Amino acid sequence: MLNTLQHFMARLSQIVTWTYLERSNETFIEGIAFSSKKIKKNYLFVCITGHRHDGHNFIDEAIANGAIAIVAERPIDAPIPVIYCRDTKIALAELAATFYDEPSKRLRVHGVTGTNGKTTTTSLAYQLFTALGMKAGWVGTLGIQYAGQTFTTPNTTPDPLTVNRHLNEMVKAGITDCVIEVSSQAIAESRITGLSFQSASFLNLTQDHLDYHGSIESYAETKARLFQQVKTNGHVFFNRDDPFHVQMDSATPGDVKRSYYSRHDASADLFRQLDRDRLSISTKGQFIAVIPPFKETYNLDNLLCALGIVLATGVSLENAAPHLASLRLPSGRLERIEGIASLAYVDYGHTPDAIQKVVTVLTERHTRVLVLLSAAGERDRSKRSGMTEIVSQSGADYILSVHDPRGEAPQQILDDLALGQSALPPLSVHPTRHDAIRAFAEQLPNYDCGVIFGKGHDRIERIDGELIPCDEPALIHRFYPNEREPGDASRTEG
Repeated sequence: MLNTLQHFMARLSQIVTWTYLERSNETFIEGIAFSSKKIKKNYLFVCITGHRHDGHNFIDEAIANGAIAIVAERPIDAPIPVIYCRDTKIALAELAATFYDEPSKRLRVHGVTGTNGKTTTTSLAYQLFTALGMKAGWVGTLGIQYAGQTFTTPNTTPDPLTVNRHLNEMVKAGITDCVIEVSSQAIAESRITGLSFQSASFLNLTQDHLDYHGSIESYAETKARLFQQVKTNGHVFFNRDDPFHVQMDSATPGDVKRSYYSRHDASADLFRQLDRDRLSISTKGQFIAVIPPFKETYNLDNLLCALGIVLATGVSLENAAPHLASLRLPSGRLERIEGIASLAYVDYGHTPDAIQKVVTVLTERHTRVLVLLSAAGERDRSKRSGMTEIVSQSGADYILSVHDPRGEAPQQILDDLALGQSALPPLSVHPTRHDAIRAFAEQLPNYDCGVIFGKGHDRIERIDGELIPCDEPALIHRFYPNEREPGDASRTEG
């Protein structure tokens, strides 16, 4: 494909306001970047206005590095061609799809959205595709994976250049299906604009990101936009047990196939029940019973959605069923800390709903549970007290702390968390993660089970603009007592 400026102009025709162009059909674009530092010779520079930086302020650097043309939102002084657009974030996404020759139309892309469970659901679908011998890709919080390679990403849903570049590489590698975690911020910031989805799934919607979206209504409206991008012959999956599925359904075009999954409604397209050690799944008159790889209610919901995604590609339930028992939860999702005598987990839970689900499971299984609860800085403050209230009323003992304070004062985070102490007060309060984990590890032998919320798989602390290594399982090993004192509470394994 000849990537001329004129060619790109055609893709942006709906959002272009005016231009400063000369011989656009002779200006060939060899790359696109929205960071002036990544600009090379004959690149197109897209000026993005972000939370901390404005690309319009780096025009000179971009030109010095080789930019041959610029996309901007407001008037700039530049000696090279300029395309002015109403929204350069949309422009970037459309340009990325064009530059990489529409890769989302050359394989099946499956988007998964919801407040909680995106990583688990996409991971399970990816594992299931792979176990069935299908070539699959996975994009999300834990990075980008395909063809035996893993690439790190800074966001749940990466920028559109990264997504389209890797989708294009997946096509070259023979990948047929790619599952993508789609965050509400990614939708709002047009990171998935220009992508074509073979399927889209809705898991749930609970309080989170209200600092960003302003209200739960706006949050839901943003989520619903994903379903407008599903192909005409595509498929959508809705969790019928979550009331917000109605709004997602209403946003979906009428010519898209709909399926519903549930653990309460036996008439749903996919219905599951757990009876002791057997998981029963029924769909379209078919029925299977398997030994589940895990038993948490919320994770079985995620498994059901992942199965639906795979079945919609033409795989039979009979062929998929033997692989369900071998599926594993992704890193940081109720992940056991190995190598210590006590039973302890790290979990990514950082919303009231996610924390309630995990704490409910653990307090049902164990008599004495220890929780390390924390909240991140410069994130939704309105959910903090609710998180503490859930733990405070659960019967578990807990320690309060902070993770990733960024530029926010740790004491402010702790004060917000403390507002939820409606029942039991915390055992202790720590403004630093290091001290909190030490306290947790030293207390752990006195409990049947413990869980550290907040970071899960993440091994970095974000403090005042710095990235500081923080390996929580390693810290637990460092501070865990070598021997238990006589009379400590007995532990239940599980």
